[in-house]
Amino acid sequence: MQELVGRLTALDPEASETLKVVSYFDTLVAGGVGIETLLRGAAVLSGTVAGHAVAGRAPTRIGPAGDRLDPGTDDAASAWPSRVTSDGSRVWIERDGAAHANDAMVLERLALAVAITTARRASTADAAVEVVITASASVDERAVAASRLRLDGTRDVRAVAFHPDAAALTPGPTAVVATPRGLARVVLVDGVFHVPPGIRAGIGIRGPAERLPESWASALIALRLGTAREPVVDAEGLGALLLVAEAADRPGAAHPDVAALDALDARSRQVLEAFADAGSVRAAASVLGMHHSSVQARLDALTAQLGYDPRSPSGRTRYALARALAALEQPGLG
Repeated sequence: MQELVGRLTALDPEASETLKVVSYFDTLVAGGVGIETLLRGAAVLSGTVAGHAVAGRAPTRIGPAGDRLDPGTDDAASAWPSRVTSDGSRVWIERDGAAHANDAMVLERLALAVAITTARRASTADAAVEVVITASASVDERAVAASRLRLDGTRDVRAVAFHPDAAALTPGPTAVVATPRGLARVVLVDGVFHVPPGIRAGIGIRGPAERLPESWASALIALRLGTAREPVVDAEGLGALLLVAEAADRPGAAHPDVAALDALDARSRQVLEAFADAGSVRAAASVLGMHHSSVQARLDALTAQLGYDPRSPSGRTRYALARALAALEQPGLG
C-alpha cells in the first residue's frame, strides 16, 4: 500500500490522498481501536467534527483537536453528510460549505471501520483502555473501564506512549489510539517498567487509575520530546518543563525563541546542541571535531542571533525551553 501511495503521489496527488485515507483506517482497524478513536481519526483527517449515533444512546461528537464535544440532539446527523453503517448506527462529519475532496471517502471508510469494530470488539479490553485514558469520558465511564482492566485498586499505574508498530511491547493492557498528531500505542503499566534499548517511548506520570488521562497526556509529550540520543523520556523527570510544555502545546504562532532557532543553519544548531549536552566549550569542541576557539567564536555569533547568551545560566535554561518547544511544534509524534 505504501509503495502504491508513493507512485500515485507523482501521478495523481488527489488519488494518493484517497489511498492515504484508506490506509489510515485500515491501520486503525488492524490495531483494534475503539469507536471513539475511529471518530478522532475521521475528525483529524477531515479537519472538522466527526459524529456517531446509535439508536437509544446519546450521539458521540469528536472535534478536530481530538476532544469530545457536547452530544447534541438525537438527530444530530440530519443536517450533515452522513452514512448508515451495516450495524444500523450512523456516522457523519460536520462540514460547513463545500465538501472537501476526500470527505466521501472518509465517511465511507469510517462507516466500514465502525461496523467492523462493533462486530468484533464488544467483549474485548481494548475499548476499556481507550476509555480509561480519555479525559472527556465521564468519571463513571472511566471507573467502569478501570474495573474491567483490574486497575481500580492500583495507586502506581502509568500510561506509556509508543509508536503504533510497537506491538511486542505489551506488558499490560494496550491499544492503538488516534491522537491529533497521528496514531500511537498506549500501554498501561503498574509499577516499574523498563523500555528495551533503541525503542522510542514516552513514560507518563504515575498515580491512581483515575489520573490516567493526565498520565497519557504527559506520556505523549514525553514521546515527542525524545531524540535519537535520548529515545525514552520519563515525564516525571521533566520537572517544571512538563508544565511549560503542557501550557505551550496549543495551536498558534511560534514563540520568538523557537522562531530564532528555526532560522539557524544546521551547523549552528549542531554547535548549540553539542554545547548544551556537553556542558563546556572544550567538551563540545571534542564532540564536534572542532577547535575550541572556533566553537567559542560560533557561540559569540549565536549570542547575537538568538538575543541571549546560551553559555550563561539563564541562557542555558532559555535555550533548553526553546529546544523543547521546537520539538513539540514538529508534526507527528517524532
